[in-house]
Amino acid sequence: MVDRWIVFVASEFVSAALGFSWGLIAHNFMFLYVGGFFFSLGVFSVTRWGFDRWKNKKKVRRRR
Repeated sequence: MVDRWIVFVASEFVSAALGFSWGLIAHNFMFLYVGGFFFSLGVFSVTRWGFDRWKNKKKVRRRR
């Protein structure tokens, strides 16, 4: 599960870097917006994954 999630997050940041760089090279704002979208999606994915891991550590486990 974690391996696929890391690949997904890495691909989001790679897509953002490609979008930003192509937008700067071609002077096209649409690619800058697309790069910003993928960057924000990647940041959201990383923070959501970290929050879920932190929340699972805080759960109280009952002993039987």
